[in-house]
Amino acid sequence: MAAATQSSFAANGTWQDIAATLPAAANADVLLQNIGQQPVKVCFGGASAPATDLAGVTVYRQGTIVGNAANVWVRSPGGTSLAVTVGHSGGVSGNVASLGNVAAGAADTGNPVKVGGVYNVTQPTLSDGQRGNVQLTARGEVLTAIGYVGSIASIVTGIGVDASGSVNGLNTYARPMVFNGTTWDRAKKPGSTNRLLSAAATTNATSVKTSAADLFRARGYNASASARYLKLYNKASAPTVGTDTPVATYYLPPSSTFEIAFDTPLYFGTGLAFALTGAAVDSDTTAIAAGDILCLNIHYA
Repeated sequence: MAAATQSSFAANGTWQDIAATLPAAANADVLLQNIGQQPVKVCFGGASAPATDLAGVTVYRQGTIVGNAANVWVRSPGGTSLAVTVGHSGGVSGNVASLGNVAAGAADTGNPVKVGGVYNVTQPTLSDGQRGNVQLTARGEVLTAIGYVGSIASIVTGIGVDASGSVNGLNTYARPMVFNGTTWDRAKKPGSTNRLLSAAATTNATSVKTSAADLFRARGYNASASARYLKLYNKASAPTVGTDTPVATYYLPPSSTFEIAFDTPLYFGTGLAFALTGAAVDSDTTAIAAGDILCLNIHYA
């Protein structure tokens, strides 16, 4: 702080104009530091004393405030003398209380830093290292984007009421994603079903989907007195049974219904295909009898 003077004032609990203690030209930019033991009330501007003891800003011990006015009113509410340092603010260190250069609701002007934000019809696009303003909605709500990375997730929050007055609260928009081992996919519902109402007297090699698929459930009935086996393949065409290696093989108990379900769908990156055989080994090509498997439903996306 340049050109500082130190002054003490009587503690009579009234507002006192300390402009006379300021160095010449200090009115252009005044810094005041409370070096006493008691809080000090400070009010910048006005030829007359503030009308109420509640006016101004409280500056606590060792606190600092900067203002711009021809008159600087101070008062000490305590019973001890009031001690302050005043002068030009040629450089400020420590705790500083400053006043904004525009009022709330006024057109924005000047440079950051400010407390509050700014409303823009079109959101700004900043470059690396640039300073920006907190963005507000047209109703003064803080506009926030959280955790947005490409198309993975988008959460936008705003607290308050929209322009029509029809929304009040926290608005959240999200897209659940599932990791497939390589990339993130949007979570899906089992929107498709492949049906085999009655098995043929073959291995029933079948292509269910010729592109990436999520398998949610397979259910049906084994009408045979012997176990049968459902084999699933990551393939975009019907499998070559006995040659292609299944992703999974499931035991279908004799003369029983069966259901194979996944809490998280089983992912097939190339395609989804299946076959039905009489033995479990990957190389088995034993055809089942006609009608051994009934109402096989494969639910997938």
